[in-house]
Amino acid sequence: MSLTGNLEDLPLLDILQIVSFSKKTGHLSIGTPAGEGAIVFRDGFVVCCFTADSPPLDPQVAQLPAAQRDALIRKRIEVALERLIRLHEGQFNFSLTDELPTTVGTRDIQHETLGVGLNPQELVLDLARGIDEDRRNSSAAIEVAFARPEEDSFEEDLTQAFPSEARLTALDLEPAAEMPAEAAPTPAAPSAPASRAQPHTVLLVDDEDDVRQLLADRIAGAGYEVAQAEDPDLALKQAQQLRSAGVEFLLVVDLGMPTSGGASFQGGFEVIKRLAKMHLRPATLIMSESPTPAVQARARQMGIRHLVFKPGLSKLDPEQFRADMTAFAARIIEQELPRLTRRAAVVPKPAGERPTTAEPALPASDDEISRQFAVLQRNLEELRRPESANHVSALIMKAAREFFERAVLFLVKNEEARGLGGFGRAPREQKIGLLVREVVVPLKEPSVLREVVVSGRSFAGPSPEGRWEQYLLGKIGRFKSDGFALVPLLAHRETIAVLFGDNPETGRELGRLDALEVVISQAGIAFENVFLQRKLEMLQQG
Repeated sequence: MSLTGNLEDLPLLDILQIVSFSKKTGHLSIGTPAGEGAIVFRDGFVVCCFTADSPPLDPQVAQLPAAQRDALIRKRIEVALERLIRLHEGQFNFSLTDELPTTVGTRDIQHETLGVGLNPQELVLDLARGIDEDRRNSSAAIEVAFARPEEDSFEEDLTQAFPSEARLTALDLEPAAEMPAEAAPTPAAPSAPASRAQPHTVLLVDDEDDVRQLLADRIAGAGYEVAQAEDPDLALKQAQQLRSAGVEFLLVVDLGMPTSGGASFQGGFEVIKRLAKMHLRPATLIMSESPTPAVQARARQMGIRHLVFKPGLSKLDPEQFRADMTAFAARIIEQELPRLTRRAAVVPKPAGERPTTAEPALPASDDEISRQFAVLQRNLEELRRPESANHVSALIMKAAREFFERAVLFLVKNEEARGLGGFGRAPREQKIGLLVREVVVPLKEPSVLREVVVSGRSFAGPSPEGRWEQYLLGKIGRFKSDGFALVPLLAHRETIAVLFGDNPETGRELGRLDALEVVISQAGIAFENVFLQRKLEMLQQG
């Protein structure tokens, strides 16, 4: 039996199945720039597995009782396989042997080999489920990275993650309500000293039981007290009870629930108005699937500045639904509730201070190209050490600014490509970050976007004259743009998002995208690594 090739052409999961079906004995060597790993088989069953940096098993483990020893080796095999199956590059070679090998290369494997091997078919199923889970988590992480509806709010998150590189500050709904710059804490630091006690109770109002319960569980798990309500009437009762008990609270309310009289589906505004009549004005976060400019204007009139997009839920896919809501809950806990807490505790600064705006990308001179590659090199360094999925999302848009005057990120989900956010010019002084939320391209119908999603290969050139290309440009405006680029973001060999970019301000031709494609490719790997690291920690903790 001869099995040699490249992991780019044949994924390791497929190789595992081939060796399993053949019921062969030998070892599969996997060469990478970091060194060599291997999977050892006896009659098609996995008995040993290690990566390039797996430490040898302590020989004293051989003195342990058989059951304890085998359990330890199984865990090592699981951890090593979780890492190996995510390799995108490397050479593999299966060496057939008559007897079970005791060494692989220079590594003695006698003490790290199972007496009874693991069934590869069961391993493949578990590993494939893990990859699907990571892909769902990556998709959810991208979506919640664009949770705030203001065009520049994503740049505020970027500023927190990369303060030395970010160009924009947040554009808040209400300019007269931000804490002084010198008092602003970093994301990882405790909140700044408050002028009054900071609320640590959340009143959560949402009419969807499964959404409300999952959010409540996660928020409570983060240490908050949570009071729940499913409609405006119950919300007021809960608020009255909290006031009677002398409890300050934060309000997290879904906008799109029925009003108490059933006249509209903006019950969130009803809750806020009725609380105000009770002289209760808690710091409030509105959740909405569509916080349009009209919704934001009304929120501003009511003194509300914090809004977030709820994910486009996938209730037909329970696993994706759970991934979406888990990521959304993490966003609320890690970023939105601290903002509300600071909002409830500090004195507003004078009105009238406005944020800076980004300059459009300039024509690419030789010096500019050199600068782009220097910036992208720094981005690559960050992506090789991803701190969180949100940081990865921030770096994608940060890199896009070096190439395009306008960019939009599309999420691939539910057989659609749906706009999440972006930067650049939009028609009639609209904000493109909100405008693109209205852009949905079905992936069952022919389009260049569909071709990019299916093939996983970029497109750059004149704008095609197809129906959906005209729809997209009709929505966001052509201006001086003669063409556009589409760069896919892949995780586990599937496209989970697509970056659109063009130059509507100057109409200049698109430059070379090689460096950007490298960054986007590395971003996909970074997403995988974020969730792989989390999974490995759980495996190692047992």
